[in-house]
Amino acid sequence: MSVKQRRKYHNIMEDLVAEEVRSQMALLSPRLTQYIQRTEVETYALNRLPTLYASSQEGWLHQQKRAREEHQATIRTAVRQALAAVQRDPLRSSTPLFQDKEEVMAEAGSRTNTPELENTKDIPAHPYYWQQKRSPRYSQKAR
Repeated sequence: MSVKQRRKYHNIMEDLVAEEVRSQMALLSPRLTQYIQRTEVETYALNRLPTLYASSQEGWLHQQKRAREEHQATIRTAVRQALAAVQRDPLRSSTPLFQDKEEVMAEAGSRTNTPELENTKDIPAHPYYWQQKRSPRYSQKAR
């Protein structure tokens, strides 16, 4: 996301969940944590928690205080459940919604005969377009 596109609001729960995930993962063995993708744990937990948005520093402080007072136990439980859910299938692979430009370039360099990845500006940013590329209808047109 560029500076011009930066959102002017923020979900406070994202910060608190990330903090709790770090805390709980620190208690796990390094051997286990290498198979856990932090993003999946955070997403799982966030989908089970209320959202608390703020658009000002005052709002951010208020929402953070509210979240810590009213939802800390719920956050802890949601993260614990998320870790358990992600651990059930540690070898399951998933494709991230967003990739760093370096990851895209490395992936493009490791493939051969992939002209569509030569120019990273052509990579659509929205998952809708990824689904279109994977559909059988799209592959028939590309032939």
